[in-house]
Amino acid sequence: MVKNNADVINRIVAVVIDSVILAVVMFVLSLPLGAQAMMMSAFDVTNPLAATQMAASSMLLSILSLLIGLGYFVYFEGTTGQTIGKKIVNIKVVREDGKPMTYMDALLRTILRVVDGIALYLIGLIVVLSSEKNQRIGDMAAKTIVVKA
Repeated sequence: MVKNNADVINRIVAVVIDSVILAVVMFVLSLPLGAQAMMMSAFDVTNPLAATQMAASSMLLSILSLLIGLGYFVYFEGTTGQTIGKKIVNIKVVREDGKPMTYMDALLRTILRVVDGIALYLIGLIVVLSSEKNQRIGDMAAKTIVVKA
């Protein structure tokens, strides 16, 4: 078992950095869709087409957000064990035996971020602090651990 676990503060800082990166990407992507929907509704707020356009834009942004977030974590963690945030704070994700994680490990960890991320990652924080290996639910399921890089 790997012993040089990353501290919780570095994990929190990494999550914040990754969240800011994803928020900026989504903001940039939302500009054209939002502008188009606003232009349509500016002409006639009672126009059903404008309401449909705004709903479609919102749905598209939600789907894009989900796919980009999923892709970001799976790609970076599956490739190097590090997202940009983890790289900045010098931590990485590995399998419990110290070997590099796989894309499937990264996918499982990422899917379970939904549970770990409840209430601004409060669930994940509680689980990490109470876990012997400092693992969140996604780490336990994927049999991974976050260590100093």
